[in-house]
Amino acid sequence: MSGAWLRRRAPTKDPLISSAYSLVANSALTAALGVAFWSVAARLYDPVELGRDAALIAVMLELSAICQLNMVNAITRFLPSLERGTASALLRAYAASAAAALVGGLLFLLLAPRVSNEFHFIVDDWRLGALYVVGLVTWGWFALQDAALTAVRRASWVPVENGLFGILKLAALPAFLALGAADGVFLAWTLPVLLLIVPVNLFLFRTAIPEHLRKHRPAGSAVLARLGRRGLVRFMAQDWGATALALAPTAFLPVLIVALLGPRANAYFFIPYMIVTAFNMLFAAAGTSLVVEGALAEDRIRAMAERIARRFALIVVPGTTVMIAAAPLILLPFGEDYVDKSSSVLRLLACGCVFYAALALYVAIARVEGRSLRILTVEAVKLPLLLGGAIVLSGPLGIEGIALAWLGAVAMVALAVAPSLVRFLRGRPSREVAVRARRAAPQGVRLP
Repeated sequence: MSGAWLRRRAPTKDPLISSAYSLVANSALTAALGVAFWSVAARLYDPVELGRDAALIAVMLELSAICQLNMVNAITRFLPSLERGTASALLRAYAASAAAALVGGLLFLLLAPRVSNEFHFIVDDWRLGALYVVGLVTWGWFALQDAALTAVRRASWVPVENGLFGILKLAALPAFLALGAADGVFLAWTLPVLLLIVPVNLFLFRTAIPEHLRKHRPAGSAVLARLGRRGLVRFMAQDWGATALALAPTAFLPVLIVALLGPRANAYFFIPYMIVTAFNMLFAAAGTSLVVEGALAEDRIRAMAERIARRFALIVVPGTTVMIAAAPLILLPFGEDYVDKSSSVLRLLACGCVFYAALALYVAIARVEGRSLRILTVEAVKLPLLLGGAIVLSGPLGIEGIALAWLGAVAMVALAVAPSLVRFLRGRPSREVAVRARRAAPQGVRLP
């Protein structure tokens, strides 16, 4: 009895799987609360106001990703294996992100109204402009602290933190509507972040980081030693460019739709796009767990990638099928207009989820191996395919044409990298990587 019980319990003790499940739970919870947020927003606010604030939020998220200077990926890849200076390295990442966000926020306030008259409202009220810059800084810290919690094997706290954020921003929607505040959707999204920054970072610096160093005694990274200082700078620069390109559709598509088809069309596209993006984050979260655990055991990356792929294929394939088959039911909470105008968009976007999952696995493996040029190439090819297709197809097909462009771009790039991914998963571990990893391990410690 006890042996069988232990065998059943064993998978939950695997850091790779338990961290992946925590991050997937975070993505699922964030998605559920996000659906609730946009559903309530769609019910309470006019589509024009919703579309305008959705575009503002989307641009803020993209700018924040750029201004984080790829620190999220650097934290999850290298922080777990740092022998010393973990807390100071994280503080430097915070400082760099904040400085870049200040510059990026001010540039947005200066340039956005010149690009489109739809963004004049952001500078007409100086308080909203100031909040936008502050929100850009704090959102960067919010993302970095999640990465740090994951890097020190405290991923179980990430869904707790983001769950609180989701509840707070959901509760803020009717509150700002009752107060008659302009841009209530943007305010409800931004202000709750300010309430969570301080307690989470107190826990991170006072408890999580010291315990990680005490329990795991990191001994450095063989990949980091191979890259050296110049290689690390090149890795971070290329990975930063790839991350910015990967998140660009979140910012560019709403702005493009507002410019080409108007804010109402953006509202009808943004809701299904948000649903599919949230679902895609499930496998991206599993990829993050693969990066963290791969950083601690670089010689096991192939075996870890196989386990992640097998486990999460059971989520991606059925989930995609459900979204395609039940698109009207999924959109029903947003109202009949969204069922009528957004169901075909949701189906088209959902068809790309399997391809997105394959790309997420490919990118995670490349990140562990320090091959950032591969990641940059994927995103540099995918973005122009998407934007070019969206511009061409939006005229005759409207928002369905933009969804078709997204599906085509993701599918073409995923099919291009598929042979390389299959060869990696079927190959044998690199003897050189295994030897370096074992030499990096502290005396008496057995690598998993």
